[in-house]
Amino acid sequence: MGNRCATFVVITVVAGTASADVIVGDAVDPPETRPPGEVRPAARPRVVRAAYDEPAPLWGGGVRMTGLSGIGALPGRNYGGELAVHVRHDEVFGELALGRVRPEKSYVVVGDAPAQRTELGLDTWTARAGWASRTKPLRAWGLAEVGELANPEGMFGGIARMVTMQMPAERRWVAVGGGFGVAWPFSSHGRLVGALEVAVPLDRSAVMTDRGPFEPDPAVARTTLGLEVGWK
Repeated sequence: MGNRCATFVVITVVAGTASADVIVGDAVDPPETRPPGEVRPAARPRVVRAAYDEPAPLWGGGVRMTGLSGIGALPGRNYGGELAVHVRHDEVFGELALGRVRPEKSYVVVGDAPAQRTELGLDTWTARAGWASRTKPLRAWGLAEVGELANPEGMFGGIARMVTMQMPAERRWVAVGGGFGVAWPFSSHGRLVGALEVAVPLDRSAVMTDRGPFEPDPAVARTTLGLEVGWK
């Protein structure tokens, strides 16, 4: 009987000790408190503003130089360039551009004087007017353009020939259309511009070339990419 009681006491003491160990082991230490002088204030996040967070000024404008690629105006793929000047007031803009486009292959116009070799091409003067957002790099516009196919006297001579009605009817180019594009700023006065345009020729007379007759397609599509320098 005495041995059993001793054994019970020992087991009870050991169990109580184990329980105490578990309780002590599981206890959560109180959070460490630091003097106010050692607490560092949280750093404020840096705010990076987008280029169009603030509206552009009421007036803007610039000069744009772009390369273009398209189909429909001339045989095959068409390549060229354009120089434009534009002015914007609020969200309305207007611009005047002159461009020159050539086909991927050479076509010589038949019927000119033998000593005058005129290659098929397109010189245009284009007027655009439309919407340009003051808070986003987006634009949309309508266009009207005039020009000459296979101009033997250069771009400026073509305008003079059109005004004086000396331009052959089959070489006259008149078209209307529209487009949209972006003008993404990379500096305070520089923008990367890209656009897609569609134009409809109003006169599709055939031009005779050394490869046979050619007439423009019912619709012309072109894309442009370039740089613009000026004010927002």
